[in-house]
Amino acid sequence: MQLPLVTVIIPTFNRRQWISICLDSIKSQTYPHVETLVIDDGSTDGTVEWLKSQPEYFFARVHEQPKNGGASVARNDGIRLAQGELIVFIDSDDALLPNHIETAVNVFRDYPDTGLFCCDSTIIDSEGAILFGGRTWHQLQSEQRNHPVQTGFRSLGNIFEFSHIFPGFTLPKAVFEKVGYFDQSIFPMDDYDLMLRVAGAGYGVYYCNEPLALRREHTGQCSGVANSVDTCQKQMRALHAALKRNPELWNASAPIKRRLASAKLELALSRMNAGERAAGFGTLLQAVAADPSQLIRVAHLGRGRLRRMVASA
Repeated sequence: MQLPLVTVIIPTFNRRQWISICLDSIKSQTYPHVETLVIDDGSTDGTVEWLKSQPEYFFARVHEQPKNGGASVARNDGIRLAQGELIVFIDSDDALLPNHIETAVNVFRDYPDTGLFCCDSTIIDSEGAILFGGRTWHQLQSEQRNHPVQTGFRSLGNIFEFSHIFPGFTLPKAVFEKVGYFDQSIFPMDDYDLMLRVAGAGYGVYYCNEPLALRREHTGQCSGVANSVDTCQKQMRALHAALKRNPELWNASAPIKRRLASAKLELALSRMNAGERAAGFGTLLQAVAADPSQLIRVAHLGRGRLRRMVASA
C-alpha cells in the first residue's frame, strides 16, 4: 500500500535560534514520506539566509512572505503550497518527537473519517530544559480544570469544554476546503477555533494522550502571559462563534454555561493581572453570577492575593 505524502508546515518569524531544533525533529521522524515547508513570515534575524547556507536543511523548501502577516497567514499559505495528503503543523520554536507522524498516519489509516489528530506536549523552556517536573500540558490543564482526558475520539461538546494544545495538529488537506483555513483575526486562538470548526462539521477529532511534541515556553510568544487579556478575549470569541454555528450545543446547557463562565473568569483574572482592575472585577462578578461554582476557583487564589488584585477596583 502506497504511503501518503505528509507535509509538515513550519511558520517562522525571527526564530533562527530554535528552527534548527525543529527541523532536526522532522529529519528524525520514523515515517519516511515527508515534505517539509518553512514559511518565513518576514523574519529580520537572517533566518532565511542561514537556512539557505546549511546543507543539512536543504530538505526543507523555504517560502518567503513579502512581509510579516501573522502565523495564521503563513500557515494558510503553507496549506496552499502543500503537496501532501496530510498536513502537520509545528511552530519553529517547538519540535516533534520521532514517532509523531507515524502515529498520526496510522490513526488516519484506521479511521478514515478523522478530520484532526492532536496529541499532548512536554513543556520546555527557552534552553530546552523540561519544565513542571515533566508533567505535560494536558496533565497540568486536567488537574487545573478537574477534567481528565484519555486517548480517543472527542465530540464537539467535549472540545468546547476542554481544548487541546496546538503542536502536532494533523489534518487532511481536503478538510480545509470544507471548513475553511486559519483565521488570523482570532490568533492566537485560531487553533482552537479550527478544532471547533472541524468537530462541528462532523469530522472525527482524535486525541492521543501521549506527549508526541515539545512546546517551548519563552517571553516572545504571542500567547504568553503578556498577551493573556487578548488571548482570553479571543477564546470567548471562539466559544461564541462555535455556539452560533452549532446551537445544538445548548442541549447540554449546564456544562456549556460552566465553560463560558470559566472562560470569563480567566478573562477577569487576566485583566486584574494586567492592571485593569475595575474591568476585571466586573467580569469576575459576571462569571460567578453565571456559574456560582466558579467561586471555588476564586477561593483557590487565596484571600490576600484576590484582595491585592481587586484593590482600587
